[in-house]
Amino acid sequence: MPIVEIRGNSDLRKALRKFTPDLDKQLTKELGKALRPVVNKARGFVPAQSPMSHWAGRSFSEGYFPPYNASIIQRGITYSTAVSKPNRNGFTSLARIINKSNIGAIYEQAGIKNPKGQPWVGRNGVAGNRYSHSNNPKAGEQFIRNLPEIVSSLKGRGRLIYRAWRDSRGVAEGAAMAAIDKATREFYTRSKSQRFRKAA
Repeated sequence: MPIVEIRGNSDLRKALRKFTPDLDKQLTKELGKALRPVVNKARGFVPAQSPMSHWAGRSFSEGYFPPYNASIIQRGITYSTAVSKPNRNGFTSLARIINKSNIGAIYEQAGIKNPKGQPWVGRNGVAGNRYSHSNNPKAGEQFIRNLPEIVSSLKGRGRLIYRAWRDSRGVAEGAAMAAIDKATREFYTRSKSQRFRKAA
């Protein structure tokens, strides 16, 4: 699933929720305010119609490849301000933008690993979703050629959320980090004040 993450101190977030829930609520609000414009911009990059006729929605099933559906892609582009679980490197994120639908992930990143499409094995070739089972040996290459150019950002490469992140030119990340810094400073200010009152 394509994700743009804002990393931070998850222990701080837990402390905010436990001791200063008003600061946690304010941080959640400000993170949403920082990320929402990027989400809206990414949704705006989704074409209303399929970029190729044979990928349009169908009234019957044709295998496992999901048909193009702009509204599903747009709904799947969202943000979260919940602390994530640690990834395999031990990092957590305090907020993230997600392209979570299968069809959205395909549109976002098709061609990044294999610019000419997945290796073609045909209908009777090796099973698995790492291979193209199309009747057309050039299907993957033609599919990718019909999609917009892949854009690079500091968070990754893609056509929707990564393009929107690049276009934000650091504004969204700056606003998110400023909100985290503001909450951190206020939390420590309050903590010192409470310790002082207890000592007195």
